[in-house]
Amino acid sequence: MLPRLQKRIILYLAQSEPQNINETMKGISGEYKTSWNAFKALEEKGLIKHVKSGSWRGRQYRLFWLTDLGIFTALHEGAKSEVLLKTTQEIYPQNKNIQFIIEAVSILGKTALGVLHLAVSNKGVIEERPLISIMNKQKELTPKQQRQFMTMLKKYPEPYQQCADSIEEIQTKLKDLSNLL
Repeated sequence: MLPRLQKRIILYLAQSEPQNINETMKGISGEYKTSWNAFKALEEKGLIKHVKSGSWRGRQYRLFWLTDLGIFTALHEGAKSEVLLKTTQEIYPQNKNIQFIIEAVSILGKTALGVLHLAVSNKGVIEERPLISIMNKQKELTPKQQRQFMTMLKKYPEPYQQCADSIEEIQTKLKDLSNLL
């Protein structure tokens, strides 16, 4: 559990573009020294990082935004998925797995976040077993949510193919079991 100021910083960054410490401090109405310390603590925890540089009056300054773990934390703390997804696509355009997770949480809800977090392995590859758990959650969804989830899943070829293969394998096993009965 994060201290209150760190949580506010995470949520503020999740709903904005990369910011320097001073911009973030003004956005959350914080004090500079405590905000600086909170930024350092978040950086040490691996929740934020320097993602690009900006300049103002000829001086360079560092802009910070969320890491993958910071994005998970922001989702857990209630950040809005739409804004978070848009900024994630701009900052991490190659990281389709985190984009998939953000979109899935917007459809499946916060309760699926734990399963989705487990779905991403250390190598950044979506694993099959947690995806099956996500598919099992389909029975709890409304038909509209199921259609939204399947439409979203088709945008991400790797998880989509894994789900299709898993469902086909389950169907084959059920057919074999049915033939034994």
